[in-house]
Amino acid sequence: MKVKGVVKGQTIVCDQLLTLLDGQRVEIEVHPIENVDIEKFGFKVIPSGGNLVTNEMVNELRDELGI
Repeated sequence: MKVKGVVKGQTIVCDQLLTLLDGQRVEIEVHPIENVDIEKFGFKVIPSGGNLVTNEMVNELRDELGI
């Protein structure tokens, strides 16, 4: 079975439904696909001059807001 997908953090979201059982062990080999427009997959490229936001910054804001 050959499936394409998108990397989101430490997860790969497949473009099609897999017919595998939960917990079933699999072997995978991952290769990047060149010349892919990542914005069509919902990722927004940080424009030059944009501000980087880290998980640490978000966690600090959550702590300040009590979330």
